[in-house]
Amino acid sequence: MNVKDMEFDPVDYYRLSLKDAIRKNAEDYFDGLTKKAKVDVEKNVRSATELEKAMQVDKANENRLSRYRFLKTFLIVLIVGGVLAAAMGIYLLTGEGGLGAILALVIGLIVTILALLLLFLVVQPKIKAFTEMDAENNKKVAKLKAECLSELYPLHMAMSDRDFNHIVEKTTSAFHLDDSLKPEKLLMLRKLYGYCQDPMKNESVFTCLSGDVSTNPFLRLRLFTCKVRDKVYTGTRVISWTEVVGSGKNSHVVTRTQTLTAHVTKPAPFYNYATFVVYGNQAAPDLTFHRTPSGLKPDHDEKDVERLVKDREKELERKNEESIKKSGSFQPLANTDFEALFGAFDRDNEVQFRLLFTPLAQQNMTELITMKEPYGDDFSFYKLKKINIVSSRHGREIPDFQPDMFIGEVDIRKLKKTYVSTIASIFESLFFELAPVLCIPLYQQTDAGEYDPVQEVRHVSSYEAESFVNHMDGREFLHPEATTPQVLKVQFLESVGQSDVFAVDSASYKAIEQVAHISVFGGDGRSHDVPVIWYQYVPLKRTSSVAIRNYSGTKEDFTRLMAEKEYFQKEKEFYASAIRSKNFVGFRLKDGYNYSDEEDSLLDGLLRKDHEKGE
Repeated sequence: MNVKDMEFDPVDYYRLSLKDAIRKNAEDYFDGLTKKAKVDVEKNVRSATELEKAMQVDKANENRLSRYRFLKTFLIVLIVGGVLAAAMGIYLLTGEGGLGAILALVIGLIVTILALLLLFLVVQPKIKAFTEMDAENNKKVAKLKAECLSELYPLHMAMSDRDFNHIVEKTTSAFHLDDSLKPEKLLMLRKLYGYCQDPMKNESVFTCLSGDVSTNPFLRLRLFTCKVRDKVYTGTRVISWTEVVGSGKNSHVVTRTQTLTAHVTKPAPFYNYATFVVYGNQAAPDLTFHRTPSGLKPDHDEKDVERLVKDREKELERKNEESIKKSGSFQPLANTDFEALFGAFDRDNEVQFRLLFTPLAQQNMTELITMKEPYGDDFSFYKLKKINIVSSRHGREIPDFQPDMFIGEVDIRKLKKTYVSTIASIFESLFFELAPVLCIPLYQQTDAGEYDPVQEVRHVSSYEAESFVNHMDGREFLHPEATTPQVLKVQFLESVGQSDVFAVDSASYKAIEQVAHISVFGGDGRSHDVPVIWYQYVPLKRTSSVAIRNYSGTKEDFTRLMAEKEYFQKEKEFYASAIRSKNFVGFRLKDGYNYSDEEDSLLDGLLRKDHEKGE
């Protein structure tokens, strides 16, 4: 099925083709990586099976050891109880004596002796034996785990950030993914499509994915955000007082208690992630509208849809009547099901809305909204002239692909299963984030316009640079007094050789404990001060700088380079924080350090030499 085909149906395309194809291609790709890494699969299966058995033996031994330790504690309690009982019997015998004293002494001695014998002759030797066995088991498990990790290490090194892109490219032509967001594409979105919704000061690009749908560019951004809003702090205080109840001979004094509660509301920072897709297309260039999820639950039935449509029809009628009275342009479509479910009642250009939402587009969008799996109707759609923004609930929950997420797996069978399911899950999420624009045939039939940007002197886009620093060691940028997470923002400073130098601003807060005393009226008829602990958040800022450049070498190339210590020449200490992410290499510059063309040339030689050595 061709994405530019007039009959293109994204929902059916995914269900009938892509859902199985992505898993098949992920499996094939994983098998290819396994062969490339020269992993001995059968050997790892044996090692992993042996490790699993050793772990089961270790767990069984730990359970037995735990039971005997509990029994030891119980016996110690019995011994203490027996000694106390015997002591009590002796004490009673020095007085009036009697049968009770004799029984206490005899039972106490018997319990103590039996418990001591059981403790030192049975339990303690067992604990010692199982402890020694546990130590041996731990050594065996650690050794086998190290062997398994060593066997899979070449496979982990063969994985890269581009795995997902390669598998997607083999699976579908509905959209294409870039290795990274080029500065030219970001500039194209701004100049040709009017994209001006850059992340604000309190938002940092955590991950960035770019590509195109039928030559039209899109970005998928995951932002780390900080919003300051009111937080309610609660404090309590227990008070007590006495009251005389009753009268005469029946009067008596009672003590009453009450827990007083007080609240203080103060501003505090709250951190979260936001994920959305930005898509540029010149079709319907003057149209603006927005829609939010219809409210249909994933387990809805036909009656739920009918009920929602009926309720929205009334809203449509009111909107139409208001438009007529005010000589507005709003005119409901004949397809009331689509109108009610899509809900773009604030559109401002009826002609272009109808050009965009042809009967096929209406049918596709209705099918997308009413489908129950995998996510149901969980997306918002904003069209701002040539820019389309799609955000979804599932997009915030599905992680981005990172090869490091598979580190620690010891069994290649489980690793393959996890790898394939992760690729399939991320692809599914991305496809249905793009599905709203794929539903519109006119978007697929409209090619990107001609654009010849001014020659960019930069090598790395600001979005990629911001994502890069978010994957460095955060301590490189965090203010030393900070007690909260940080939001990192980058600003391009200059290009030095093949590297771009960026200023990195870290915004965080220092939390200072405060106490507010709130007067609360108690049941005793008096006011009491209730202490409420709250925190004053003092903003902090720290500015650093980084150098980032494109890098075509593999993870293995870079790991080998770092291991050779060639980066760590004494006079080049700023290289110590170098990392590789996607197809970039970068490092934090020492404060006040002036990075030069000569040093960048040296770095370029190191990277090229090692890459050539790896080849």
